[in-house]
Amino acid sequence: MRCRTVWEPSGQECITDVGSAAGGKGEYPSPAAMMAAAVASCMLSMIAWTGNHKGFETRGVHIAAGYETDDKGAITALTFDVSVPVPTSPANRRMMEKAAENCPVGAIIAPSVEKKITWNWSEC
Repeated sequence: MRCRTVWEPSGQECITDVGSAAGGKGEYPSPAAMMAAAVASCMLSMIAWTGNHKGFETRGVHIAAGYETDDKGAITALTFDVSVPVPTSPANRRMMEKAAENCPVGAIIAPSVEKKITWNWSEC
């Protein structure tokens, strides 16, 4: 149940496995976990791009990604816990939220899969 994907330009490998409950060994991220991570990576890229072009700091922004399933194992939600360790203005917060919500990778996820985004803003 383990799969290996190779990114040809660099030869980098990505290995996935299904969890032990589904018959795999659970030694590597599941394809579902990788999907959540891909959306989170896109969200972070969009946040960084926006900050760079609008002139505000995004260094240290972190997203913990996960997913939820129903009793049959179908993905029902992707979860994103976004931590922003630097203080930022309300206007910049709105731009960061919009950037994350409009990431193109997240846009291709089926509408039946809810995207739950929690923002943790630094107040210091």
